[in-house]
Amino acid sequence: MACGRFKELMMASLDGEISAEDRAQLESHLAECADCRRELDELSELSELVGEIELPRPSQEDMMKYWPSVYAKIERGAGWGLLVIGVVVWVAYGVFLFITDPTTGSMTKFLIALPVVGALMLLVSVIRERVNTSKTERYKEVER
Repeated sequence: MACGRFKELMMASLDGEISAEDRAQLESHLAECADCRRELDELSELSELVGEIELPRPSQEDMMKYWPSVYAKIERGAGWGLLVIGVVVWVAYGVFLFITDPTTGSMTKFLIALPVVGALMLLVSVIRERVNTSKTERYKEVER
C-alpha cells in the first residue's frame, strides 16, 4: 500500500496540525499498516526526546564578548559600503566630466581615467580567474 500521503499525515499529527477527517484516515491506515505504526511510534519517541532538550543559556561574560564583535562587523560593513558608494559616485562624476566638459584639462582627464582603467583591469582579471577556476573546480557539487 502507498504510504506517502500517510507519512505526511503522521508528521502533521505529531505537529498537532491535522484535521479530524485526516486523523480518521490516518488511524484507519495505521490499523492496517504495521510499518507506519512502527514509524509513528519511533517519530513520537524522537519528538519527545527533542522536546526535552534544553539549550544552555550563555553567560553574561559570553554575551559581553559577543556584542562587540557584532558591532564591529556592522561598523566595518557600513564603512566599506559608504566607501564603495563614495568611490562609485566620484568615478561616475569624473567620467561625466571626462565626456562632457570641454574645459577639463588633459591632466585631470588622465587622473580620472587612471582609476577607471585600473578598476576595469581588476574586474577583467577577476572574471578571467573565475572562469578559469570554474573549469577545473573539483567541488562544484558541494553545497556550503
